[in-house]
Amino acid sequence: MRLRRILVPIDFGDTTVAVLQHAAAFAREHKATITLLHVVKPDDSEGRRDLSSITDDPVESGERQLRQLVDVIWGEEISTDVVVAIGKPHMQIVNEARETGADMIIMASHGPVGAWGLIRRSTTTKVIRQAPCPVLVVQPFERGLMQDAGAETYY
Repeated sequence: MRLRRILVPIDFGDTTVAVLQHAAAFAREHKATITLLHVVKPDDSEGRRDLSSITDDPVESGERQLRQLVDVIWGEEISTDVVVAIGKPHMQIVNEARETGADMIIMASHGPVGAWGLIRRSTTTKVIRQAPCPVLVVQPFERGLMQDAGAETYY
């Protein structure tokens, strides 16, 4: 499998750094370009408040925050495009994957992705069902396979 373009939706949540680290590892391995996508919901007043540190325009602020992440995590090492869209997150993610010809989507999950997760109507589940390419779902470490059971760790 040859990866030329990786789409990475970013919501600036707790899993952002983990998702970016996974994407960077794949991009380095395959010399791929990463497209970072942040989607602002049209009615997302909370998201606008979080993104509007300097300006009231959520698109400009989102682009600035994405570029700052790139500068801090991998700088010029990996070819990166930054896109901020307004709309329903799952639709924008799937559309961007189609438009850019993404070979893989790497995204975060904030909940279960197993059998129960596929029944739910989360953004991740909708993307998995509609994506034109494979989707790698990154979960937060504390929700992963490793669990602390006192002094013992189970794998």
